[in-house]
Amino acid sequence: MNLRTRVMIIGGVVGALLGVSAAHLYLRSVSIEVDGEGQERLPSIQPGKALTVGLGLLTVLKHITGLGQSPEKGQGRGRKR
Repeated sequence: MNLRTRVMIIGGVVGALLGVSAAHLYLRSVSIEVDGEGQERLPSIQPGKALTVGLGLLTVLKHITGLGQSPEKGQGRGRKR
């Protein structure tokens, strides 16, 4: 098995575990409503909160893509102006 395949499999497994954990935490944090027909329903998510979570996920992905890049001279946090 080559390196790319191993990285993709490990990333997929880690992503699946994180997704299930996030769903579990979300279900623990909200109250499940039952309608008149006995159907369980989750409360609607506020658009502002959904946007905040989405932007946070994009930030995490940006940081992950930057892990493999070496810092260039004059770039990064230690840069003086």
